[in-house]
Amino acid sequence: MATHATVSEERSQGTSSGDWSSTYSNFLSRASGQAAATLELYQQALIRVSEGKLEPTVFQMHFPKFIQANGAQYTNRLSEVGSRFLSRLVDLTASYSRQGAGPRPANLGEPELVPPRFEADSPLRWFEQLAEYAGKVNNRALKAYREQLDQVASGEKTPAQVQQGTVEQLSNRFPQQLQQMTELYFDLLNGLNDIRATYERDYFKSVLDLANRPERIAPVVVELRAPRGEVAFASLSVANTSAEKCNVLFRFTNARRVDGAGPAFTPELEITPPVVELAPGQEQKVRLSLRLVPAQYQEEVTYSCTLFISGGDAFRIEVNLRIVAKATPHVVNASPSEG
Repeated sequence: MATHATVSEERSQGTSSGDWSSTYSNFLSRASGQAAATLELYQQALIRVSEGKLEPTVFQMHFPKFIQANGAQYTNRLSEVGSRFLSRLVDLTASYSRQGAGPRPANLGEPELVPPRFEADSPLRWFEQLAEYAGKVNNRALKAYREQLDQVASGEKTPAQVQQGTVEQLSNRFPQQLQQMTELYFDLLNGLNDIRATYERDYFKSVLDLANRPERIAPVVVELRAPRGEVAFASLSVANTSAEKCNVLFRFTNARRVDGAGPAFTPELEITPPVVELAPGQEQKVRLSLRLVPAQYQEEVTYSCTLFISGGDAFRIEVNLRIVAKATPHVVNASPSEG
């Protein structure tokens, strides 16, 4: 991609208010569309969290990995946008300086100055080259103005003629240059917004991919049964099949009747240990204990609760807990017969 552009000198000398308003309106329209697209992806991610397909901490857990995988790419794109802006700005200034020298061609016979092209693998070197290029452009502009002063000193021109020429140049060229610089500035803003929008889009899509992975393990069903007022127990074995160390976290939803009747409530579920640290290939048992509060459960009615077991991006398991309060047998006390 070229990092500089030649500034056209055949554009209209004037600047209409419509040009300014159109440039600004296009910028706002473009930025608004990008923001709306990002918001839509963010809402989709929130829906996946509410459905239990993503952890509430997915954004902070996934972001460092996304940065590590994509940070260099976006940094290079930012550098390219900045280099294009600076190169075109210097080129525009150089063009204006050449025009300001008057009809007499300045620096005749000297080689054309070409802005350096940006190289992503050596940005510091590019800045050094750009500074060198800008210095050469400035020296040529100073030489052109010095030639005008020499013309005044030799009597070829009067000070009034030079002043009049400068006024005419400012009147004719300055509105055009201001319009070009405005367009250049909005081009920079659009470039930065494009990178930001692409960055956000790629990030949220990568988050959504975590919820849509086809290899996602199907829910495991575990039944917890005990009389009301007592504690039901179960155990699970959790293994780390990845090649990286991970911390296994547990989170569970509210419980409610599977037929949807009645309100949802927070079950008195305890998980021991609450956090499991597993090395690659390591396995450990986890103990579940659930107290069936009499006020929350009816006998022989099935309740459901989902337990999420996650180890970052390494694995994610859903455990469907089926809770049943067993009927308490009624004991009839027989009194001794009299006689």
